[in-house]
Amino acid sequence: MPTSDIFLIIASVGIVILVATLVPVLHQLKRTAEKAETALEKINNELEPLLHKTTEVTEELHTLSVSLNEKIERTDRIFDTVQQAGDTLLSTASLIKETATPLIVQIGAISAGVGAFTNFFKKSEPSERRYFDE
Repeated sequence: MPTSDIFLIIASVGIVILVATLVPVLHQLKRTAEKAETALEKINNELEPLLHKTTEVTEELHTLSVSLNEKIERTDRIFDTVQQAGDTLLSTASLIKETATPLIVQIGAISAGVGAFTNFFKKSEPSERRYFDE
């Protein structure tokens, strides 16, 4: 038997062993690929509604955010208006105080002067009567 025949026999036996080993491995690999494909289909089917809901929630959050920003801007304007009204009231109160205080002091001084004047004459009336009665 020539060496080439022995080599062919050994190569043939090696190929048969290799094929016998690879067939179950390839069969298992095919089953694994099918299971992975089934799992991916399930995940895809479950992800689609989840992504749809997530999109809806995102849009709703965006709408709420815009609405909240508008309300915050209105509230800021209200606070600005209240602050301006408070400043105006403070200025008005200061102006009235500055204007009314001297006037009130003058009225008080006139009232005190009139009171002192009337008290002076009230005290002096009985003594004058004595002079006239006598």
